Amino acid sequence: MSVVTGQARRRWALVAVALVVLAWLPTTASALAEAVAKARAGSGTAGIAEPPEQTVRRALASGQVPHSGLARSRGNLGLPDLPRLGDVASTLGGVTLTRVWWVDPQAWRVDVLAGTGEQDSYGAAGSTVQWDYESYRLTDLTGSPALRLPRADDLLPPQVARRLLGGVGPGDRLEALPGRRVVAGVVTHGVRIRPSDARSSIGYLEVWVEPAHDLPLAVSVVDTRGATAMESRFTQLDLSRPGADLVTPPTAPGALHDSSTEPDLLARVEHIGAWQLPDRLAGLTSSEPIVGGTATYGSGLIRLVVLPIPLRLAWQTLTAVRAGGGTPLDLPGGEALLVTSGVLDLVVALGEDGRHGYLIAGLVTPQLVTEAARQLLADPPPERNA
Repeated sequence: MSVVTGQARRRWALVAVALVVLAWLPTTASALAEAVAKARAGSGTAGIAEPPEQTVRRALASGQVPHSGLARSRGNLGLPDLPRLGDVASTLGGVTLTRVWWVDPQAWRVDVLAGTGEQDSYGAAGSTVQWDYESYRLTDLTGSPALRLPRADDLLPPQVARRLLGGVGPGDRLEALPGRRVVAGVVTHGVRIRPSDARSSIGYLEVWVEPAHDLPLAVSVVDTRGATAMESRFTQLDLSRPGADLVTPPTAPGALHDSSTEPDLLARVEHIGAWQLPDRLAGLTSSEPIVGGTATYGSGLIRLVVLPIPLRLAWQTLTAVRAGGGTPLDLPGGEALLVTSGVLDLVVALGEDGRHGYLIAGLVTPQLVTEAARQLLADPPPERNA
């Protein structure tokens, strides 16, 4: 039996925090409004009636469209095989098969299908109920943590598409895709988004939607080398409203029944937010902090996330990332390691003063995360509230 210490859990929670902050950044309607307003009026393609701006706008508003079906998602982020990433690495770096019944954002059910059985999740009024048939256990999760690990429902085509489309910036290029594509028996039309900034590691996004409500049925993220980093699509689809019994958790007489709050990743990491990060970093302006001392830089699809971390955890993370194949960076003022995976790049850095430690991640080029680490090591920020 392996024993994982609390320190190890916190160390790998740090890596998971960086990945999850990056992958599930909050999105705003204002970013889309700017993108739609500034998109070129002539960006549509002959033969397609709906402009891409309208497709994006309607896709973002499709959360109330009821549906059910089977979906397949595949991640190819190439993340290092590091301990304590748990299902994050497999979820973002493997194939996930799911069955979904979706009434609305407050009433849904998603079953993860695997060779060893299935695990079911039910959404109801802001809480989540998990049903593990193999262990015959029901778990009620309540609360809205500032940051959580991705769930299977996050990888469904509509959810992935809406989150990515919500991050579209005013300069990003929207294109209507020529022709039609059949997805799960439905003839769809598509839109492609190309980041306007060459510092993005995303080459383009493609979203294919059904024509009645622009519900996203397929989405893919392609990196600048032309490799598909992540894709999700329905293989079967029914657009009728699921019955209430299908989205109601089982009573399961005799089952083990647990109740807990949804785990907050930041609760596992001690003393985050010790440093007052700069307003600008690597040429990007800071946006509103997500939580504590964690800051994001940039806009649209160019986002950089910085997490200040304390000395002990910085050393532990450096050691583990080095063992996991991280690339040493020759930077003055401290030690840093780079992890790159096509679309996601991550730097762990520790200042030579032994006090300043950082995790820096982004869907950006390795050069940009490296430059951010260079600036933070060369000019260490002061303590918060000092």
